[in-house]
Amino acid sequence: MLSVAILAALTPLQMFFAAEDAWEARALPAYVAFDTLITHRDAAGNVTRGNEHVVLRTFDHWCATVEIDQGFAQTKTSRGPNCEGPAYSPLGFNISSVYPGSAQPDPFAPSNLPVIAHVRAIHYEVTLAGDEQLDDTGVYHLTLRPLNAAEHYPLRALWVDRATFQVRKLTYAENPGGWSASIDYSFKPYGPQAIWWISQIDANWQPAANSKDRAFSSTLVLQNVSFPALETAK
Repeated sequence: MLSVAILAALTPLQMFFAAEDAWEARALPAYVAFDTLITHRDAAGNVTRGNEHVVLRTFDHWCATVEIDQGFAQTKTSRGPNCEGPAYSPLGFNISSVYPGSAQPDPFAPSNLPVIAHVRAIHYEVTLAGDEQLDDTGVYHLTLRPLNAAEHYPLRALWVDRATFQVRKLTYAENPGGWSASIDYSFKPYGPQAIWWISQIDANWQPAANSKDRAFSSTLVLQNVSFPALETAK
């Protein structure tokens, strides 16, 4: 049961704003590299597995990937703006990072202009669903209902560290082409600098009511996460 002290300290919306502040304070190096283990399960229970090595330029979402699938003898390399983050921008805002050689200014860098006032746009009704444990960490479980334009505000749940307000897990709802998806992204800090990055993605997809397509699910687990300064990733 939630204590009266917790409820009195912060409202659910204030918890969300604190999580937003903690997220925006995160900083990424120019590149992230990782290996993934991919498991795909269809409605009949058939499972396929593969793996992928990804080098991602963090600021502009331009990336190069090398895919290694069990069904193919050769690896496949692709380059292009096809590696945008979850729902294109987690929580509706971005993390600050500038890659080497970039002439593009960092839009999230602190400004030297005087601050007259802070205004926050409220796009969700935020409810405190519980005070829980996630991977041995105490978290606030927040549920979110978009106030309008649900397709543009896909966030549906947050698990926020009670001590630091870092987002440790979030859930998105997506509805492309009549499909309905619930996608969980888990996050954790990596390395001696405790850089936050995705650790796992779990997705469950349901077809439209009258569709002959079958539901499926996928899990992607990240391993060997590092943040190299790779000029070769350009």
